[in-house]
Amino acid sequence: MSNFRGSKSWRLILLFSIFALVVVACGDAADEEEVVEESTEATEAPATTAAEVEEEAPAGPAGVYKMAIYSDPQTNNYWTYLDTENDVWTSYVMSGQAVSLYELSVPNYQLVASMATELIETSTDNGDGTFSYSVPIAEGFEWSDGAPITANDWAFTFDTVKNLGLAGNWLGLWTLGTDEAQGVTSVEATDDYTVKVTFNFDPGLAKWQYGAAQAPALSKAYWEPIATDRESLLAADASSAPVASAFVYDKLEQGAFYTWAYDTSSMYAPGGEYTIYDSGGTGIKWDNGKAPAVDATFGDVSGDSFSYSVGPFVGTVEFTLYGDQDAAYLAFQDGEVDFVLNPLGVKRNTFNQLATTPGVETIVNNPNGMRYFASNTRIFPGSDKAFRQAIACIIDKEFIIDSVLQGTVESMDGMISSALTAWVTPTEGVMAECKELDSVGKWEKSISILQDAGWTADDWGEHPGNDTRAIPPTGIKGPNGEVAPDNMLIYAPGPGYDPLRNTFSLFIADYIRQLGFDVTARPTGFSVIVDIAFSAEGCKDWHFYMLGWGTGTFPDHIAEFFKSDKDSCDGGFNTPGFSNAEFDAFANQFEAAKTLEEAVAASNAMEKILYDELPYVVLFNPPVLEVYRSDSISLPFTDVLGGITDACSGCPSTVKKQQ
Repeated sequence: MSNFRGSKSWRLILLFSIFALVVVACGDAADEEEVVEESTEATEAPATTAAEVEEEAPAGPAGVYKMAIYSDPQTNNYWTYLDTENDVWTSYVMSGQAVSLYELSVPNYQLVASMATELIETSTDNGDGTFSYSVPIAEGFEWSDGAPITANDWAFTFDTVKNLGLAGNWLGLWTLGTDEAQGVTSVEATDDYTVKVTFNFDPGLAKWQYGAAQAPALSKAYWEPIATDRESLLAADASSAPVASAFVYDKLEQGAFYTWAYDTSSMYAPGGEYTIYDSGGTGIKWDNGKAPAVDATFGDVSGDSFSYSVGPFVGTVEFTLYGDQDAAYLAFQDGEVDFVLNPLGVKRNTFNQLATTPGVETIVNNPNGMRYFASNTRIFPGSDKAFRQAIACIIDKEFIIDSVLQGTVESMDGMISSALTAWVTPTEGVMAECKELDSVGKWEKSISILQDAGWTADDWGEHPGNDTRAIPPTGIKGPNGEVAPDNMLIYAPGPGYDPLRNTFSLFIADYIRQLGFDVTARPTGFSVIVDIAFSAEGCKDWHFYMLGWGTGTFPDHIAEFFKSDKDSCDGGFNTPGFSNAEFDAFANQFEAAKTLEEAVAASNAMEKILYDELPYVVLFNPPVLEVYRSDSISLPFTDVLGGITDACSGCPSTVKKQQ
């Protein structure tokens, strides 16, 4: 019964930070422009940002778990977080305002019951084209204000999402069923402890077990008087909102620090244990004398295992805001914080330096996500497939990774982490054809792609050799005589925040210029990029951007990123505006798949289309490097896909302070 923090099977969180490395200067690759900064100000000196923590009451656990962050959370309101402010920084500091029927255990990501008493895997055919799952939930659990957690909370939450027009991650979790789209049509409380979820189709794994069954529910008793309209709900201060957690908001100081305090009256007190089996299964026991007792197993629980206790074991969780990564890790090195929350880990050179610091333990894990280059397929020239293919071909990822970034990140072609071996689709199409070509071969192949598709030029240019840049075409025009705009921009994180993507953006801009197009890399604050790329109002006003995604262990993100009804112009995550009927059909098959085999087959089919259409050029993924102060804390585990930050946001409910 862990605090719901968003489905780990599908958590579409923008990765606004990344590993930073010692990056070799790019030479003539591109001229770097002034960074467009975010408006958020953050303190840089730990002495001025640390929260003053009062002595803990003897009734609860003692000690302070200190974590550093380096970007200000945007809201304390869970509704707003999933609607418009769904970045990682907000997720880290978000209190436990939501519950779910199912969740995934960590570190093995086994599907387990959360507030449900069992996993309901078979739907009921209602005979009218709809299908329902009736799920019993545990009796006796309460919100922190004493109100019971009941089926009415799920019905209220879904109705609020539907009736108030909430968007963003809400529509990924509570997918709405309409005459035009498959999804949930209703959520009912058939009695106080039975949730009935009805779909307008027979859903598979993606939309049930790894979708609506893990969707959040918030307290009806508290939020119903506030949820009168969208604006009022999203603007509400949630610092006093009830939680299903042992921690409540304590001090919230914008631009400085945030703290959670242990609620001494909470029923979510220490007394639980998770057992993780090598075979993939999970055992859960919880009997703290306050909450309803739990003793259940899920999946294959044979073979070797290890166990860890569920707390919390600290009285206060402190999030202190620093100006940037360097300031955060300096505070860590000085022992002022125990852990730095960082979406994709510490800089490689900083990691190597901290590895020699007494009292510091290092962690290396496989990543789960991707860094990518996106083209706007709604407007020319990104609307032309040959143009997108030519870009994908000429980008020499291997050169950038091996020669510039010193081989410290993993090249990626597809949408799924190589760690999820059963799901990976072998590279094909242009990406495969161009992979082994040298720089001259890549340029010549890219030019031939354009020529074969009907592009024309006054002069097609030439490539003098591998050690030089190509002489670009002049007067290049599209198949219908279209001329690409001047000064097309690639919005990418700046060098001070993310030198990896910044470096890639400089090279990519130069590669595209060698094809005869006027393109400039524009270093930009990540929130600004999000406002540009994900804005329904400005969805047709950009050409290229670079960001990253942290994805789930059940990779349903491919459909969410590229299905035509997920267009960001309509509030979805399909930022390129990609529209392909064949892809949509496979996406529907994926969403209806009842078995992993069916889901993998549909996923592979979608990826093959993306290898041809290339709305994204997937670039790379770095290993997840993390560090923690082993002289001040102990973690329940360290070996986990995606790392400690991604798996459990620093594990505040299970971390222990060293004596």
